[in-house]
Amino acid sequence: MHTTELSFDLRDDETLVSSKIHFYKNPKYQAGDNSLFLDGIDLELISLVIDGERVDYELSDKGVQLRHLKGEFVLEIVNRIHPENNTSLNGLYQSSGNYCSQCEAHGFRQITYYLDRPDVLSVFTTHIKAEAGRYPVLLSNGNLSSASPGQATWHDPTPKPCYLFALVAGDFAVLEDHYTTLSGREVALKIYVEKHNIGKTQFAMDSLKRSFAWDESRFNLEYDLDIYMIVAVDDFNMGAMENKGLNIFNSTFVLADPKTATDKDFINVEAVIGHEYFHNWTGNRVTCQDWFQLSLKEGLTVFRDQEFTSDLHSRSIKRIEDVNALRTFQFAEDAGPMRHPVRPESYIEMNNFYTLTVYEKGAEVIRMIHSFLGEVGFQKGMKLYFDRHDGDAITIDDFVSSMSDANEFDFSKFMTWYSQPGTPTINIKTDYDEKNECFYVEVEQDNEFDYFLPLNYALLDDQGSTLKEGVLTIQQQKQTFVFDQIKSMPIPSWLRGFSAPIHLLSDLTFEQQIFLVGHDSDAYVVWDSAQQIWLSLILTPNTARELLFFNAIEKLVQTRQDKSLVSEILTLPSERFLHQKVVVIDVFDIHQKREEMASKVLGRFKSLLLETYHSLNHAKVYQLTPEAVGERSLKNTCLYYLSKDKGSNPDLARTQFEQANCMTDQIAAFSALVASDNSYKKQAISNFYQTFEQDVQVMDKFFAVQSTSPLATVADIKQLMEHELFSFNTPNRLRSVIGGFTQNYINFHNQSGYEFFTDIILKLNQSNPQIGARLVSVYNHWGRFTPVLKQLQKQQLERIIQSDDLSNDIFEIVQAALK
Repeated sequence: MHTTELSFDLRDDETLVSSKIHFYKNPKYQAGDNSLFLDGIDLELISLVIDGERVDYELSDKGVQLRHLKGEFVLEIVNRIHPENNTSLNGLYQSSGNYCSQCEAHGFRQITYYLDRPDVLSVFTTHIKAEAGRYPVLLSNGNLSSASPGQATWHDPTPKPCYLFALVAGDFAVLEDHYTTLSGREVALKIYVEKHNIGKTQFAMDSLKRSFAWDESRFNLEYDLDIYMIVAVDDFNMGAMENKGLNIFNSTFVLADPKTATDKDFINVEAVIGHEYFHNWTGNRVTCQDWFQLSLKEGLTVFRDQEFTSDLHSRSIKRIEDVNALRTFQFAEDAGPMRHPVRPESYIEMNNFYTLTVYEKGAEVIRMIHSFLGEVGFQKGMKLYFDRHDGDAITIDDFVSSMSDANEFDFSKFMTWYSQPGTPTINIKTDYDEKNECFYVEVEQDNEFDYFLPLNYALLDDQGSTLKEGVLTIQQQKQTFVFDQIKSMPIPSWLRGFSAPIHLLSDLTFEQQIFLVGHDSDAYVVWDSAQQIWLSLILTPNTARELLFFNAIEKLVQTRQDKSLVSEILTLPSERFLHQKVVVIDVFDIHQKREEMASKVLGRFKSLLLETYHSLNHAKVYQLTPEAVGERSLKNTCLYYLSKDKGSNPDLARTQFEQANCMTDQIAAFSALVASDNSYKKQAISNFYQTFEQDVQVMDKFFAVQSTSPLATVADIKQLMEHELFSFNTPNRLRSVIGGFTQNYINFHNQSGYEFFTDIILKLNQSNPQIGARLVSVYNHWGRFTPVLKQLQKQQLERIIQSDDLSNDIFEIVQAALK
């Protein structure tokens, strides 16, 4: 398509969409019957003409078929849509009375008839007409060509696929700033929010400017338009969308101030702002040839936003948090019925493949390429990538070829990472030859494929000093490495920095793991070693080993300067992660064992936890430095344990709740109070609500804390859904209540919990199947539960699959689970 001209007439009870599209036949495809199918869903066609003349067409519920077309023509279509009734939040819809759009992956076909595929690029011009008094802000992609009350025209000079189209119309407040690029281009920066939220936008603006500067300094990439806009809305299925020049965000990832946002919220806002901005080059200017290549833009951009956060904050803690999430959620996805390669081979509903595998595992695959090439080599590859493909729709192979050609590095064996599903297992066995001072390492891949991966390592002496370190290149089923001139048996440190997304099995002893916790310089290995010990002690209690580990923990808390790392080490593996480590999931047994371990920690360390808590619990001006974040993290980890002391009253949590000067501390105390029966619980809930009832994002926290409380029952969740601030059609509120309850393992996993949840899924099937599909995946591992729960979950899956008019979104998930 040469050009696409769109006109929107926004009215109360309908919206008229007019399109004028200049088509030309791709010279590569001269054969065929000169027909064309345009995608279109839930559209009312009013008129269709080609070169000003009426033509024959065949209309269906999937789109319109055109035949006997010339090699070049202009198609004009007028159709009617109803954004005011659109609860799917795809296409054009309303949020708080404002219009906004979401077109990735297949939302544009809910706006007008079009070739809705990522490799069809066109130059867009957009005209918007609306009632001036109600919709003073009219936005679309590109640069503003003209504007008058109730009308605006936008032109985007960069060809783009329709999934990057965006439109916003409403009554917003705006925070304005500017940024001067390296080449001197002056870019206007604008963040649009509902008027009562304008005071919580400065951090997002600062994050946007940091994103511009970081992409210039790290990747030498500049922005290319005269304006960059962000719009925050409360009703959004995902986190944000990188529409060219006009990003539409879930308000959760824009609005932040210390009174209402936690430390994690701030860092997430910055990361998501960066992620969508970085898409300007890795996703927009170079886009996907088809949706099977989704990780081309998402895996690469997640890697970039992870590096952005690591460069600005604590690199080691960022890595631990990312790995923890990957191993807890993506590894479970790899082991479940919806497992798929980083580059999927098929799909029924594309929305179901916006997954952790495509995003997070995809980022780990990019990270391995970076590990092999180093920063200099990786940047050489990125430069060649943009030189070759700027303005193109391409494949993952094109990206890897750029990396390979720029560095003369053969990645042919590496492509298994893109084509094979599942998590590889690597088994390491070692031996030491004292006589010849040689250390032998045998690495074996426990799968049918030979994965090509970097294994970062170090060999430590008995004082923790590094004898040797480097990267082992693993590319065969079995390999042996020999380290000579090793004068005594070393303690190996494997997979440093989590250099590959694998299951690692090794012959490290329990004592060696404790040694690594206390002596390794790699923060990931320190944390991982502690996690492995916690796992073994929770699932297989051992008093002697427990004593050894607790002694090491006591020393670590007293001597480690990195408070964030100490907090991570003291945090027990989640119940969800523990579920992965057993053959049969007994949710009640695992919950009890984890609670027993928490009680043991409290029993052994109560005085140390109190001392540490009080040493960190002092009033300070809020800062987001690694040191300040670490102090709050460790303080609140101590509070978590201390609040489990059944023999004490809730005064510690109550005092912190009432005196907290930031949301990080207040929500930690609120969670502790709601998680137990105490005399102050009801008052805390009432006070929290009265203080923050006008703040949508804090109210999401309010609901989530109550739904995840181990005391919350199905009756309590139903009562929360009767709350005046609960909205079934708002994804964030639904996730906070229903999504939160599914993680409330001891109260969700029963017949009433399942029946209640399935009722919700069937209701979402009619209103927002995309959210329904994400929630219903809770049942994916039903076959691994104890017999009674297994049968109950299966019954619910069968109930869903047998329901009438099941959406593709939910059908695909449930069908895979039942198989």
